[in-house]
Amino acid sequence: MLQWRVILLATIAVLLLAAGLVALVLPGDSEGPVLYHLDDQHALRFLDVLGGGLLAVGCVVAWISGVVWQRRMYAP
Repeated sequence: MLQWRVILLATIAVLLLAAGLVALVLPGDSEGPVLYHLDDQHALRFLDVLGGGLLAVGCVVAWISGVVWQRRMYAP
């Protein structure tokens, strides 16, 4: 019943999601250089973009983990 691929993918997904959230929570002065300046109070910085990318990849890996689990559980 233990399927190491599903467990490994789910673990990687959780780590990617956690890293993405940590990158988004950092204060503005430690987020790196400004990539896109929106207005006087808002800007997209390097770690904002990196955090969003990590969250997106984490979601995709979590989805793949669910697909692998379903195919293993309901295989004919």
